[in-house]
Amino acid sequence: MNNALLTQFDLHQRLYNNVLDGFTDEETNQRLYGDQKINHVKYLAGHLLNSQYGLAMIAGLDPQLKWNDLFAVMGHSEAKDDIEYPDIKEIKSEWNQLYEPTRDGLKELTPEILNQVPPTPFNQVAETVGELWAFINHHTSYHIGQIGILRRAFGKPPMSFD
Repeated sequence: MNNALLTQFDLHQRLYNNVLDGFTDEETNQRLYGDQKINHVKYLAGHLLNSQYGLAMIAGLDPQLKWNDLFAVMGHSEAKDDIEYPDIKEIKSEWNQLYEPTRDGLKELTPEILNQVPPTPFNQVAETVGELWAFINHHTSYHIGQIGILRRAFGKPPMSFD
């Protein structure tokens, strides 16, 4: 199980960077179809970063959660308008700095750790740490896809898979 989850983790590293490629900071703060309250790119990118902190914790790291009040998981945040968000480059940089140490820790997870019950509130979405990792991978794919759709709505080319 660990190899398939790690393969997805690596894929998400590449796709996260690719899907955000070419956006200006200003664009990432814009909601398209504002009256529909569709999340803006920056919120989605930051929310994914917050989920990445969860994977870092699973991997045995103790990351400093930046901007948790803006991007918290489990329904504890939402996209906001007319507030100051961190620059998209800062969000991407934080994501990229987490990648290697998180990957190293995830690679070392034993079946015993993967079969443990995740901490509250994550036990609401998964019965084991391995299932939580799979859930976070799916969550990441889902939101990368949302950003991919927004790319097209902004008139940008499709996300590269290279």
